[in-house]
Amino acid sequence: MKHKLNVLLIGSGGREHAIAHSLLHSESLSSLKVFPGNAGFSHDLIENPEYISTTDKQKFQTYLQERKIDLVVVGPEDPLVLGMADWCSEISIPCFGPSAYCAQIEGSKNFAKELMQRAKVPTASYSAFSDYTSAWAYCQKQMLPLVVKADGLAAGKGVTVAYKIEEVEQALKDIFIAQKFGSSGERVVIESFLEGSEASLFVITDGENYMCLPAAQDHKRAFDGDIGPNTGGMGAYAPAPIVTAEILKKIEHKIIQPVIREFKNVGHPYKGLLYVGLMISDSGDANVVEFNCRFGDPETQCVLRLLDEDLLKLMYQASTNSLETRTIQLKPGHSAVVVLAAEGYPDSPKKGMPIELPTSREPVIVFHAGTKWEGSLMKSTGGRILGITAYAKQLKDTLSHCYDYLTELKIPSTYYRKDIGRRAL
Repeated sequence: MKHKLNVLLIGSGGREHAIAHSLLHSESLSSLKVFPGNAGFSHDLIENPEYISTTDKQKFQTYLQERKIDLVVVGPEDPLVLGMADWCSEISIPCFGPSAYCAQIEGSKNFAKELMQRAKVPTASYSAFSDYTSAWAYCQKQMLPLVVKADGLAAGKGVTVAYKIEEVEQALKDIFIAQKFGSSGERVVIESFLEGSEASLFVITDGENYMCLPAAQDHKRAFDGDIGPNTGGMGAYAPAPIVTAEILKKIEHKIIQPVIREFKNVGHPYKGLLYVGLMISDSGDANVVEFNCRFGDPETQCVLRLLDEDLLKLMYQASTNSLETRTIQLKPGHSAVVVLAAEGYPDSPKKGMPIELPTSREPVIVFHAGTKWEGSLMKSTGGRILGITAYAKQLKDTLSHCYDYLTELKIPSTYYRKDIGRRAL
């Protein structure tokens, strides 16, 4: 990499705010623009929507060329599934994110399962159906619990772990009859249930070489004690002790290397970030729960705080076939994120609450997700509003920093989990 880079970052969540925080500390950065962004970004970073579009290919490509963008970093999955990386490739601009073909690993659960079968990657057994009647008939003959997944993108909310047959029936009705997930629910994948502890692993790859970031553990359920509805994630910590060095070696050998090889073999090298959602059994065996084609949120907010490398350089190398397979440099210690969510999240979050933030001091950094400016007032716009992150040598201190800051927050109609990281402690 001979020169400093002009970077465009696509996205508006806590994940993108955390990525931007890392990029702004890079010695390789010349300029950064963000679209569409949120209230956590300084005004000079946010790109004017008059100049750019994430749905109009021509307008997007013209913007990249006129602004002399050297690297596009795509945060969320939707633009990748729609082909944003391919748009960049057409005009020879590197993009950190996989092609539309490769992004199907998240865009279609069935595509991911078929790929895992071909690559002999350990995962739950499954069947796929395109109508309610045959799916329901199949489920009535299976052992419970079952996992019911809408095939397409559903913002992390299209999965039901059903312990009773009534829950299976309701999940299938939500997908096929109520069409709760629209076209994402035109097909359903039904899986056997995997026992164990979940972990998230992020892999940066250029289609051949790869580097693993530290594993994190996410907390999906809305309320303390892992109860309530599934969410996009209420908090996370890293590194997750469940993924030992020995288990990581097995994951690389049995999961990461075969998947990267499979994409290369079919002529579509996977570039960017591969998210591996894992279930680790008590005996140390790892099965894949899901793959995503981008950084996970909120895990990214804590994982990147452990990185002791130039993230921008790694992203550029992954996007230009110049990454090397090696151990990534990390700070010693532990990081965590606790999500402040709106009352009613995930089903019908309350919006428009005024936000006033006490000054954060190291080791606390606050990342914005659902926020926007209305004149001089900051207001909430979504279910997950803020991610409160911290870093310390001991996990208990990291979590104390997060919760001490949260007790100072006085935002009405919000809630957060008070047991993030308890499993590791």
